[in-house]
Amino acid sequence: MSTSYLPTSDTDRVVWLNNFSNRLGQYRQALGMTTAEVNSYVADAAMLAYVIQLYDASSQYTQALSSIKRNLRSSSQQVAMPSLPVLPNIGSAPASVNSGIFNRLSQLVARIKVHAAYTTAMGQDLGIIAPVVPFDPNTMQPNLSIRLESGYPKIKWNKGMADGTKIYVDRNDNLGFVLLKQTVKNTLLDTQALPPNTYSVTWAYKARFMLDDDEVGLFSQTLSINVIRA
Repeated sequence: MSTSYLPTSDTDRVVWLNNFSNRLGQYRQALGMTTAEVNSYVADAAMLAYVIQLYDASSQYTQALSSIKRNLRSSSQQVAMPSLPVLPNIGSAPASVNSGIFNRLSQLVARIKVHAAYTTAMGQDLGIIAPVVPFDPNTMQPNLSIRLESGYPKIKWNKGMADGTKIYVDRNDNLGFVLLKQTVKNTLLDTQALPPNTYSVTWAYKARFMLDDDEVGLFSQTLSINVIRA
């Protein structure tokens, strides 16, 4: 099965664009590009990496501060407030670039591929040839991530070729993992209330993909999160 040459996640796209921009210069003359053109993609890569890093750091800061704010404002428990999170500092921003990095990059890639000097080896080096990935349902495995949203665990995963996903939860209640939900989406907000007289509890999650009506492939890694009563 052929896929796009571009990765899907922001983090992987940063890696991809760094490789592309760093290697583009050695093909500049063969492809009839100017030094300024090549440098513009180096600048794009630097700005994208900076913004993604800043976004991730800021998101973690906001989540931590939101949890503290919620409990400080309305928690039913009288407990000491944890230390405030530290504002992220990732240094100064690189030189500004125009928006639409991957829109103009796709136009450049199309131009490169029809150039007389273009070769398959060049395309592989630049990372602009889509990989051919054999489809094996036995190796399918959800890649879960989890965070708190409005005090509830939010589970997210890349659905890929699956028809659906079964999410299992262990609520630390001696019942082990039980089915939480079967869904065709790639996110799930677990709004289960905490047990009575419980201030905080650790819940664990894992998932497995579905094809038609059958579970296939491998279970995801098990992820745990601490849920606090608001």
